[in-house]
Amino acid sequence: MKLTFLLDTYGTCVGQLRDELLPLEELAETWKFPYDIHMIFRVLPESYGRKTFRRFDSRDHALYLDISIIYEKYQRMSKNEQREALGIYLYHYLSESVAKYKKHADQETQDQFLAQVKNWMLENNWLDGKIHKARGLLAQNTGLYEVSQQLQMPLEEIEYIFLRMNDYEPTEVHPDNIAAGKAPPYHL
Repeated sequence: MKLTFLLDTYGTCVGQLRDELLPLEELAETWKFPYDIHMIFRVLPESYGRKTFRRFDSRDHALYLDISIIYEKYQRMSKNEQREALGIYLYHYLSESVAKYKKHADQETQDQFLAQVKNWMLENNWLDGKIHKARGLLAQNTGLYEVSQQLQMPLEEIEYIFLRMNDYEPTEVHPDNIAAGKAPPYHL
């Protein structure tokens, strides 16, 4: 099967994160599934009003998922936060979408496919990754430095997570996005 990830983005780490999904694309080529799945991540300003949608093309035996992401929200997130937020949204939307097309793939085939995707995402910190673990440790009153050492994450990022957990909503662009903005642009 083909599982592809495309982009329409700028100014966030989503372009770099899409590159992290390339091994999943390669792995999916070895899987048996009755149709291909093509996803596009569109990181656009909220003012565009673009909505996420899905479409199944019976002629191509392909499911197309057009995922809209709010640019302003991702601008304030670190790369790790973006990975986990995108991972959660991606997995749930993929599960929901595959379930809508039961006539093309029976329940057992769907479950097997989704289990393979979920396993890859768990192994690669796209689900229940370092941000999730850091929040759990911080909620247990583990010290910031201890969490930083245990998860091998910069202390600044642990401090940032702690502040976000305590209702601090940043208004500035996260430094990870500034660095990503200096990289060559990703085109559709």
